[in-house]
Amino acid sequence: MTAADDRASARTGGPGRQRRGRTTTALARASAPLACAAAVTCLSLSLFPHPAASGGQAQAGAPRPGPSAADKGSLVLRADRVVLRGARFHGTVTVRTATGTVRAVRLTVRSLDALDLDLTAGRGRAALRLRARPATTATLRGQGAAGVVTLYVRRLSGRVTGVGGGPLPARRAVAVAPDAVPRWLARATGRARTITLVSATVTQVVQRGGRLSVKGAELRAASG
Repeated sequence: MTAADDRASARTGGPGRQRRGRTTTALARASAPLACAAAVTCLSLSLFPHPAASGGQAQAGAPRPGPSAADKGSLVLRADRVVLRGARFHGTVTVRTATGTVRAVRLTVRSLDALDLDLTAGRGRAALRLRARPATTATLRGQGAAGVVTLYVRRLSGRVTGVGGGPLPARRAVAVAPDAVPRWLARATGRARTITLVSATVTQVVQRGGRLSVKGAELRAASG
């Protein structure tokens, strides 16, 4: 080794430190997918807004005070098909947010299956977008003793293809909202059914309970 080599080695900490530096860089690159996977595992806690307290039951058109929601912006779920299993309609409630109150439809489900899931949560530069691997089904499943997920929905739209074996509504294209609850849903207050919609969009304010499972998830900034 020449004198110049000795001086370069001293500045960089020697060959051993150089090798350790390259190893650390390689480990950091390898750990990036693991960090992403860990973030996806925690989606049920981070992406979905959670209430401070549960709202009571109410008939359609008679909103009652409901939960409080952090002002993180609504979550918008889009999917080629959404299946609400064990769905029960509990009327409309008022949800308190940091910027005021909003009305929402209260639904409980045992699980929600979404084919080709595309989720956007938050607003502006803080918004995140989660997409599942194409042709896979993501599932939001209830946990705990009750085993249900409570959804406070501002809008649920799509084309109805199944209502638990019952007759399909005359108007298959629906846009459920606090001021526009279709009769076939309002009449089923408290009764559990499996509801299937295609080309579905769900805009919700609050979600309580449940764990989200996504295959091949890709998480990135919504503006990216």
